[in-house]
Amino acid sequence: MLDTPSAPPSARARAAARKRLRLPIAAVLVAGFGSLMLLAVASVLVLGLVSASTNTFALLNDKADLALASVEIRVRHQLDPARDMARFLAGLIERADLDPTDPAVLAVTLRGALAAAPDVTGVAFIRPDLTGVRAARLNGGLQAGAFDLQGEADIAPELLDGPNRSAAAWIDPRWSKEASNSFISLYQPVRRDGRYLGQVVVGVSLGDLSRFLSLLYVEQGLNAFVLYDHTHVLAHPALVGRSFDFSNKPDGPPLPRVDQVDDPALAALWTDGTPVQALKKRVEGKAVSVMGDDYLFLMRSMAGYGQQDWIIGIGFRDGEVSGEIRRLYKTGLVGLAILLVSVAVALYVGRKISRQVARLAEAADRVRAFEFRDIADLPDSRLREMARAASAFNAMVAGLRWFETYVPKALVLRLMRQREAIGGLVSVQREVTVMFTDIRGFSRMAESMAAADTAALLNEHFTLLAACIEAEGGTVDKFIGDSLMAFWGAPEAQENHAARALRAAHAIHHAVCADNRRRIAAGQAPIHVRIGLHSGPVVVGNIGSASRINYTIVGDTVNVAARIEELSAALQGDAEVIVLTSGVTAAKGANAAPLVRQGGRSLRGRTGTTELWRMVVPNAVEVPRDGESKENGEPTQPASSPAPRPGTGVQAESEAGSSVL
Repeated sequence: MLDTPSAPPSARARAAARKRLRLPIAAVLVAGFGSLMLLAVASVLVLGLVSASTNTFALLNDKADLALASVEIRVRHQLDPARDMARFLAGLIERADLDPTDPAVLAVTLRGALAAAPDVTGVAFIRPDLTGVRAARLNGGLQAGAFDLQGEADIAPELLDGPNRSAAAWIDPRWSKEASNSFISLYQPVRRDGRYLGQVVVGVSLGDLSRFLSLLYVEQGLNAFVLYDHTHVLAHPALVGRSFDFSNKPDGPPLPRVDQVDDPALAALWTDGTPVQALKKRVEGKAVSVMGDDYLFLMRSMAGYGQQDWIIGIGFRDGEVSGEIRRLYKTGLVGLAILLVSVAVALYVGRKISRQVARLAEAADRVRAFEFRDIADLPDSRLREMARAASAFNAMVAGLRWFETYVPKALVLRLMRQREAIGGLVSVQREVTVMFTDIRGFSRMAESMAAADTAALLNEHFTLLAACIEAEGGTVDKFIGDSLMAFWGAPEAQENHAARALRAAHAIHHAVCADNRRRIAAGQAPIHVRIGLHSGPVVVGNIGSASRINYTIVGDTVNVAARIEELSAALQGDAEVIVLTSGVTAAKGANAAPLVRQGGRSLRGRTGTTELWRMVVPNAVEVPRDGESKENGEPTQPASSPAPRPGTGVQAESEAGSSVL
């Protein structure tokens, strides 16, 4: 059964899309950068001058709260993608979109999910019998395969407790021998129709977190860290570049202790630290004196990743606070100049970015119009993201230029318009006209030609034919050796599809003859072409396999057109081009091209006869104007096909093949 086209978008939705306000990015970037920079610099300057008159502790607390929030946000941004991945994979299995019993499909899915989430170290699906499939990042690559935990002694309780849980659960840090790193894992139970199928397990390495903290607030002199408890450290700038082996750690989590981190003040935090008052209730403050230097630590807890609440904090020397306040006083003297320079720089940067984005948008419009040959390469940029976007876009356009040579651009554009109009692409029954072409004696011709010359000949020939076909709104379906198949009437409905096909065949006749004159002048043999046309119902749509699909037509009409082209071999004689069309096409395409009736002929593989008409061209065969016979002055009609209307230019011929002129 053919699919029914989906309903077009509502008028209200289209009206809403038209009324949506769209601002040029150049204006947004320039005005936005300028106003935001003006607001930001002015606010910072005013707040800095006001805060200079307050006590040191209030300034420190505001700054520390922002730093603590940044640390917490970064930690959550690294761990939350693991939770989202677990929910996504669990949803696929629960909806039966992913078969957990198929190891090959499961491995490919897990590997693909892991490749799209660089913050995730590994992902696995574990069945109730403790077997499963996993994918992990090892040695700089992605590896996937089956595994078996049966008989393992060190199994997380959350894994065994999966049938009793309905929500995901984070477990405390564990050590991976294969990755030589500590990581935390999320266990997501999976059920379908109330039946427990297993758990999706996602692991995240904490090594990258220390690298991020080493760059956080470097200019402000702050030192950020994350503690698992009072004894063990999850992330610290001093851990960058260091490695530990916790495979034989007898007790506690597989994490370094505070005394193993190169930070004497942190090591003495819980033993020698003195509590200090913090302005925010949820912030804990401690002062530590180490080797004559005074340090201040501000901390708060962070929950949501295991049974144990983590501790995030920042530390700095007391002397850095007073120095910062003095700098605020000095900057107040030149604040106005800084404000003006900052706004000017923001405007300049905004204009530079907007120009690059405008170039990208203009090139994207050309891509949407399939004008790949007219797209100039985007220039490089000093901005990393813009440079990457330009490089990726240039590579994409280069690939699309190759893609354009294999996929008809006109067909794709029409399919896109059809999808926008009816909301999708479906298989439908349509009245079309089909054309088949063939080169007579091509096999003998190719025997005496080199492979490159043969390919060049076919490329030139098909380019010539495709130009005539596309000029009449036709679709080149495929190239079969030295043959070509095209059709009119799809994907867009064309009431005059037969007339278009006849005009295209007429244009091909002239183009081939003109090309033969050029070939003869160059000492080359002329090309003799056969063309068959037929009109009728077909099924048109996306047809193919799951891995490759073509937009094409199928039906008996296609077979008849091919048989007509095949039959033309017996009628061509010495003519450079012969165009045979069925009576159906001749009647539907009346007045499109001069035709001569050939009578009823038998087609290979078909019973009965088919009424055929042959195209004639001026100066080759004399054709009476307005379809009138020279002898009786009256229009002639086909004997056994739909009769063309008077004045069509279609002429009859006797069964013996003599024209009535």
